[in-house]
Amino acid sequence: MTSTSAAALFTTMLILAVAPGPSDFAVVARAIAAGFKQAALMVVGIVIADFLFIVLAIYSLSEIAESMSGLFTVVKYLCGAYLIWSGVTALRSRSAETSATETSTKGDGFSSLIGGFLITLGDPKAIVFYMGLFPAYVDVTKISLADTITIMLIATVVICSVKLTYAYLAGRAKRLFESSGFGKTMNVIAGVVLIATGGWLVGNG
Repeated sequence: MTSTSAAALFTTMLILAVAPGPSDFAVVARAIAAGFKQAALMVVGIVIADFLFIVLAIYSLSEIAESMSGLFTVVKYLCGAYLIWSGVTALRSRSAETSATETSTKGDGFSSLIGGFLITLGDPKAIVFYMGLFPAYVDVTKISLADTITIMLIATVVICSVKLTYAYLAGRAKRLFESSGFGKTMNVIAGVVLIATGGWLVGNG
């Protein structure tokens, strides 16, 4: 992979990543309900799942992915259930302070990471996306380990820059509303977004 093709791939992925999707809504809602750190852990889970899809796409393991379609369907429903449960939890929070305290535990940090992983893993169309995108920038028949690492680094930078920006802005909005006495309203917004995103995942596919 040349530096020119790497730059072109980075630009293309960045432009496509800016368009909000289910994972972006989930990250924003997590930032509002639990803070930036929990949202960042969710982003880590998203990146890990993207790595898995990148490997599947690069090494033409689409047949394996297709044979695992049943597993992906199960994961999608688990992800939808997780998001809906998280939304209900946010709606039941009595205050933003209570929510922040409850989500500061190690278990909730792990839950954020797994949630991000499941959100991405529940969308096997990502494999098709990568398989359609990579051939335009790299010869997949001659791809090297260095090329694979480069692509993973590009994906990491793109995903983190976009989703962490969304999470940061959501976190700032949360603090603004908290200072104005609207912390509970922000929890309601986060809960509704999480439930809607979970419902969308369950209802599509």
